[in-house]
Amino acid sequence: IRYSDFRSKSPVIIPILRYYSQLACTFCGDPRLEQLADSLWVFDGPKVRFLGLNIPTRMTIVCDESKLWVHSPVPLTQEIRDFIDDHDEVGYVIAPNKLHHLYLTEWQVNYPSAVFYSAPGLRQKRTDLRFDKDLMPAGNYEWSQHIAHDHFVGNRYFEEVVFFHHESRTLILTDLILNLKIDQYNWAQKLFARFDGIVYPDGRSPRLFRWSTRDGSDARRCYHQMMSWAPDRIIISHGECIMRNGTEELSARLGWVAS
Repeated sequence: IRYSDFRSKSPVIIPILRYYSQLACTFCGDPRLEQLADSLWVFDGPKVRFLGLNIPTRMTIVCDESKLWVHSPVPLTQEIRDFIDDHDEVGYVIAPNKLHHLYLTEWQVNYPSAVFYSAPGLRQKRTDLRFDKDLMPAGNYEWSQHIAHDHFVGNRYFEEVVFFHHESRTLILTDLILNLKIDQYNWAQKLFARFDGIVYPDGRSPRLFRWSTRDGSDARRCYHQMMSWAPDRIIISHGECIMRNGTEELSARLGWVAS
């Protein structure tokens, strides 16, 4: 994860990003598996360093008609390999935005028959990776009957593809909402996390994201689409998931888009 991914012409955001951005590094640990519904699991992966904070990561797996749909893959461990062997073949691997690509190489090496999907702009950024399909807002894919998707565009630096698993009524987000526990942070990190509005239990869209959003028309359209899905729960890639009252919580944490 590099500072160049976030460069903006804003005179306010540039010095903040320059100060806090650092080269990402991982703090390895065994991913924690949790089953949220009959065909829905999450794996908590290693922490990464981002904007001066060590933030947790999370991968989501959906069993879609005998194939596994993998969102934002974390490093392959023996536990993950065993899980895959005990269930179905890896059918689809999703890179949901231009930042969540760090571990795609090992997934491509180990699961070459899977279809790899690129978020808008990622194919051009990672020319060393193989992408079989691009995630398009109106695209119809093999898994679309069970998993809906849309494209949230805040600006050229902050955008992602969002997903909704119909069976479990679960919204799957990447970086639109952060909900971080900060007990292990130092005072400066806690101060920044509170300033950025990403502290558990009331974490929301990072303030830097909100500040850098210029034309919000596309973002509003996607927000209303997510609200129409009426999710019961929200999976968040960084921080604590929202396990109940998903629609109300989405409005509270992402409602700035509609204002």
